[in-house]
Amino acid sequence: RPPAHKAAEKTTRVRTVLNEKQLHTLRTCYAANPRPDALMKEQLVEMTGLSPRVIRVWFQNKRCKDKKKSILMKQLQQQQHSDKTSLQGLTGTPLVAGSPIRHESAVQGSAVEVQTYQPPWKALSEFALQSDLEQPAAFQQLVSFSESGSLGTSSGSDVTSLSSQLPDTPNSMVPSPAET
Repeated sequence: RPPAHKAAEKTTRVRTVLNEKQLHTLRTCYAANPRPDALMKEQLVEMTGLSPRVIRVWFQNKRCKDKKKSILMKQLQQQQHSDKTSLQGLTGTPLVAGSPIRHESAVQGSAVEVQTYQPPWKALSEFALQSDLEQPAAFQQLVSFSESGSLGTSSGSDVTSLSSQLPDTPNSMVPSPAET
């Protein structure tokens, strides 16, 4: 016969629904012995009113579920163990939060005024932003200073005299980082 004809002959089975008393009986028996013998299965058939096939399949499924759970638990334990061992090799400084209450008496000191610092390169870049026509002499001196030699051979007085000749640019003329 062709396989299509066999499929038409098969009947679909109704899903078995177990009540609480049947489940309790099967679970109690499983706890005592997950692989019951033929005599125990016959007793379960009489006690629950289920077919031998349903009881056999229930025990197979329960053993499979328990095996999956135990494998998953082993994997979780191994992962936790590997996480702990990988963190043991790390060293660092533990961070501890301080008290949210300010303790005035603990720190004695004077207030320090914070002033802005302008690095030397910023003064040069500000100077470069000005047109050459506004400060031709200062620009010429800056060029001759850079051509005369490296900064390592010049004396500190040369640098001081040059910086005193650079024009002071008001902050309003310097573009802020937000504008650029």
